[in-house]
Amino acid sequence: MHRTDRTISLIAAGFLGTAGLIALTATSAQSQAPANALALPEGPGRDLVAQNCAQCHPIGLALGKRRTPAEWNAQLLNMVARGAQLDDGQLKLAQQYLATHFASSPASGAVVQAAAAQPTVPARSYPRPSGPSQWPAYGGGNANQNFSPLTQVTTANVAKLTPAWTYHYGAGIVPQGDQGLDYRFEVTPLIVGGIMYFSTPSSPASPNLKASITALRPETGELIWKYDSPLNIHGRGIAYWPGDAETAPRIIFATDGGLIMAVDVTTGRLAPGFGWGGQIDAYVGVASEVVGESRRSSFTIPNPVTIHKNLFITGSRPGEDGPPGPRGDIRAFDVRTGRKVWEFHTIPHPGEPGSDQWPGTSWRDVTGANVWSTMSVDDERGIVYASTGDANVPAAVGGSQPYASSLLALDAATGKLLWSRQITHQDVWDWDAPTPMVLMDHVQDGKTIPAVLMTGKHGLVFLFNRVTGEPLNGVAERPTPQLAKPDPSIWPTQPFPEWPEPIARTQMTRDEIPDLVPDMKAACQATWDQYKTVSGPLYTPRRHPDHAVVTYPSSVGGPNWGGGAYDPRTGLYYISIQNRVTFSLPSDAPQGMGHLTPPAPGTPGANAPPRPRGPRGGRNQPFTFTTPDNITLSCGALPWGEMVAVDMKAKKIAWRVPLGTTEGIGPKGLTTGSSNIGGTLTTAGGLVFVGATNDRRLRALDAKTGRKLWETTLDASAAATPISYMGSDGKQYVVVAAGGGTSVGQKQMADTLVAFKLP
Repeated sequence: MHRTDRTISLIAAGFLGTAGLIALTATSAQSQAPANALALPEGPGRDLVAQNCAQCHPIGLALGKRRTPAEWNAQLLNMVARGAQLDDGQLKLAQQYLATHFASSPASGAVVQAAAAQPTVPARSYPRPSGPSQWPAYGGGNANQNFSPLTQVTTANVAKLTPAWTYHYGAGIVPQGDQGLDYRFEVTPLIVGGIMYFSTPSSPASPNLKASITALRPETGELIWKYDSPLNIHGRGIAYWPGDAETAPRIIFATDGGLIMAVDVTTGRLAPGFGWGGQIDAYVGVASEVVGESRRSSFTIPNPVTIHKNLFITGSRPGEDGPPGPRGDIRAFDVRTGRKVWEFHTIPHPGEPGSDQWPGTSWRDVTGANVWSTMSVDDERGIVYASTGDANVPAAVGGSQPYASSLLALDAATGKLLWSRQITHQDVWDWDAPTPMVLMDHVQDGKTIPAVLMTGKHGLVFLFNRVTGEPLNGVAERPTPQLAKPDPSIWPTQPFPEWPEPIARTQMTRDEIPDLVPDMKAACQATWDQYKTVSGPLYTPRRHPDHAVVTYPSSVGGPNWGGGAYDPRTGLYYISIQNRVTFSLPSDAPQGMGHLTPPAPGTPGANAPPRPRGPRGGRNQPFTFTTPDNITLSCGALPWGEMVAVDMKAKKIAWRVPLGTTEGIGPKGLTTGSSNIGGTLTTAGGLVFVGATNDRRLRALDAKTGRKLWETTLDASAAATPISYMGSDGKQYVVVAAGGGTSVGQKQMADTLVAFKLP
């Protein structure tokens, strides 16, 4: 029986505990050869002992106590009784080897001498493997390209993909809708050394279910080990640190209440030496005495932390209730101890560069300008790239709000700002930068330039020299549409790239209202006319006192947190977007967030409640039509969702196709596109894989044309990013989490992780 099959037998028999199981995974993944045998004396049975004893304990622990031949025989029989697959011949051979080399009787004296003569065992090493069989970090690596070089699944055979295995973490299928932001299963699994790692949330629908860090065999989906967390685990993924000569590999993840925990993958327990009992409190240090504990329940870190050498670097989700709140600082911690190494204030403090744009005390306790997406790292140059959200403050404070809605390049070792680029000035539209930045080599004028690509919810694509911050696609400031009465919250200009054109819709006309079912177009046009609706170009103010305003994209995009995929061979960047309309009724309310007046400085705030927050974009009314079958359809222009391919070499959009369907309205629903949130995967097999849509589908598209080649229906929508890897069985797998939920109307939630492969 193959070693991994024996492992599964031991699991079923209850023989392998968490610690032993993880010790096996930390060693077996390094090579097909029994690596533990390298430290054992030569002799018949050496490989057999190494393969079997190490399945329960590290080899040094398993053989550290010398026993009599009879005791070794009893140990082996006990292993067999618990599920070890050893036939009589193997039992005899293993017993002879142990009695010869690790016996405690006088007869073993010569053996003891031989064992003493063996070379010194080298220091432990836990390399993080690379190559097509790995997916060691969110996005496939710190460049966030979401690209797999595998070619087994191609445009010619992708239609033959079939389910390989399915794993359910225990929450079940919940048909009544989203259970809440903190319970969404949007994870991107990691594959390191032949083991799949991912996190799972708890569930209001299953009160006894604990969140977990889970390890599976990636070829079968069978459970290897699981760490049950005492607190709910948030977010879209975990981070893996490969360890060093003194410290075993760790998985870093965030929980309720702003805690960050580390699990030692060789024990399956909270990592010793990390913080206090394996956890640190990330809420401490970003919440002032005014904020106190009032916002701990809404503070967390939703996306995986970023690993660079022996640091993990993190943003946060401080909440959107307005000041006073915890700050959105970027911080780095020592991955071994959990101690803070550096911090960068995204809202500059007095005396720091940019602080002059925050007059008076307006900088205090600002909840916003935070990194809630995933950062990227140029490991060679030691630069971390962070995209920030809008500053969650009244626009009336004035200033361009530097570092908010921006791309920041920081020295990964010190946190020193190297350069920054703001993609929206004074962002009252909530068009922050949610997508992970993509690192690439861009050829321009015959020179290869290290570049970083980013997008925002507004659908603009920016490309910068990742060393200097110089724009590589001709960014220019253009006048912003203004109201007749000057409004200080609308910045006079905004940055626009020369190429490519916006990847998402930026405007619509009355005639573009869809005609999908009887009476729909007439009803929607009547609403349009009733409020004298106007649709302006990008950056049109969302509120006007005399008429309704239609603006694009909405505050959820355009692109959103899932982000795109980049093929370094072809220079094509693939990303899913949604064209969701924002319809705002006539209003003379201020633009932006609509916060109340901040409390006076020094106000006691240990229990300060969140300040009321006005709606973003005015008094919004659903611009929709409901069919007799109770299907709600947007009055916004079609398609409602798209997959877009940008040719970074040709500096233009290569193709765009509708993404998603609308069920229940007949053939016209097949090409409407749909709201979507989730990431994209591309492969060297010429394919683009994407879930994201609220119609519960996973699709494979032709990377050259966007033509759909394969689709399958999932338990819930895949609001996550697919991954691909080569299994030890020589099969290429595509895996995605089908958790549903999210803010784009995915009605059903599920606890499903599903893998596909060719027959």
